[in-house]
Amino acid sequence: MDIEPLVIDVIGLRCPIPVQRTRKALRTLSPGGVIHLIGDDPESLHDIPALIDRLGLTEAEITEMGTNWLYVIRNVTVTG
Repeated sequence: MDIEPLVIDVIGLRCPIPVQRTRKALRTLSPGGVIHLIGDDPESLHDIPALIDRLGLTEAEITEMGTNWLYVIRNVTVTG
């Protein structure tokens, strides 16, 4: 059974709000859960990957959508 992604819309919000909301969501996300983070803050293009790396999670997928972007963050810990 696939788990529905948790969608977090941070369009129009600037640093550090996207990182804070992502961190908060990851604390409650079940193992194997997925977050779809949608935003437009250019700083987040650096800050979100840095957060994911610090937490030891699998690298997020990013898709640009015009002036916005979508991160697909999976709650899977990097092994090895």
